[in-house]
This record gives sequence, C-alpha cells and structure tokens, in this order.
Amino acid sequence: MITVTFLIDPLLKPLGNSNEWELVDNFTVRIEEDGKPVEIVTVPRGFTTDLASVPRLPGAYLLFANRARRSAILHDYLYSLHRPRKWADAVFDAAMKNEVSFLPRFFMWLGVRIGGGAYYEDVTSQPPLNNQGEAP
Repeated sequence: MITVTFLIDPLLKPLGNSNEWELVDNFTVRIEEDGKPVEIVTVPRGFTTDLASVPRLPGAYLLFANRARRSAILHDYLYSLHRPRKWADAVFDAAMKNEVSFLPRFFMWLGVRIGGGAYYEDVTSQPPLNNQGEAP
C-alpha cells in the first residue's frame, strides 16, 4: 500500500489568463510503500501545472474541480519525469486520500487512467531545470 505525506504545502501563482499555475517555492512530499520510505519528491520552484484537469462538462466540473490540488501537482510532476504511469497514478490515488473522500478520489483516479495517456506521452511540456531546480 502506498502512502503519501505532504511535507511542505505548495505555493502557487497563476500564469496569465490560462489554467496554468507556477510553483513559487519547492513543494515536497514523502512516498512510502508498505510502511517503508520509497522516496522524498521535491517538485521544484518554477514547475507549471494545470492542477486537476477536469472536463468542462457541467456535472464533472461541479463535482471535481478545485479538489486534490496538492495531489494533482505531484501527479503532474511524476508524469513530467516520465515515472512509470501506473505507479504515478497509484501515488495520485494515495495522495488524494489526504484531500478528498472516496467517490471523488475514485473518479479522479479513473480520469487519469482513461485520459492521462496523452499528457504522459508529452514529456516535452516542461523546460529542463538547472541544478537549483529552476527553469532557465
């Protein structure tokens, strides 16, 4: 079983009029599997995310928009690193246990399993980062 602990909360700023957000400072989480530490993940300052991409369908948007923001940032970052997709989606599900109840969590996880493949394949969406974790 995977567990995720948010060690530092994310600080975000909007980017223009789009649905993109930029991390103002590093955002750090600890991932454990079966009670054993797996890794500390630090999403670097300057990373951009669309948070939880929810289709603009009235029912879906009303139920799932603006939820699980920390989990969505972590998930977007794991995808950008091209970590194994199934594992990244499982981490997303585990992280959401800290933020939302079962039903929204299930449908958000299902959404990334069904629709996340296109984003996962687009690994060029983020600029390379320098040694300080910043975009050039």
